[in-house]
Amino acid sequence: MFGVDFNTVVVWLVPKVLRTGFNVNWLKALVSPIVAVYNRFTAYRTDNLYKLSHNGQVCYLEGALNDAFDPSLRRIFISDAGGDVITLIHRDSDVNTLVLHDDSPGAFIMHNDSAYFGGSYDFIVNIPYLFSQADLYRLHALVDYYKLAGKRYDVVVNTI
Repeated sequence: MFGVDFNTVVVWLVPKVLRTGFNVNWLKALVSPIVAVYNRFTAYRTDNLYKLSHNGQVCYLEGALNDAFDPSLRRIFISDAGGDVITLIHRDSDVNTLVLHDDSPGAFIMHNDSAYFGGSYDFIVNIPYLFSQADLYRLHALVDYYKLAGKRYDVVVNTI
């Protein structure tokens, strides 16, 4: 229904007597704004059909994020927040203490803040590498578009 070739339609609608190169090209030039609007409409329709085929379910949200940011490897995934239990490194009642040395060049991260029970997040979006600031804005906009209202999330970089 939406596959219209306007160049063919212009040639078909011109009588055979008037099908000269000049007349056909002139009519194609007159129809070119309609072709431009039609192309914009089909692109808009395709965009809307894609948006309507996804929703806030985890599998669809992961699919939309992977389609937008990691289409070949599809490494972006969503996990539940609040699955980790806090493990204390040293308590006053312990006899032996655990000492962490600062010899490593990077920071030592035990857990993310969003991983604990009772946290303020509902789910975690795990990304495989650090995105640029513009891509992070796009990621937040995409998650905000598809997530359910009232759900809170955190974006965590997983380099595993």
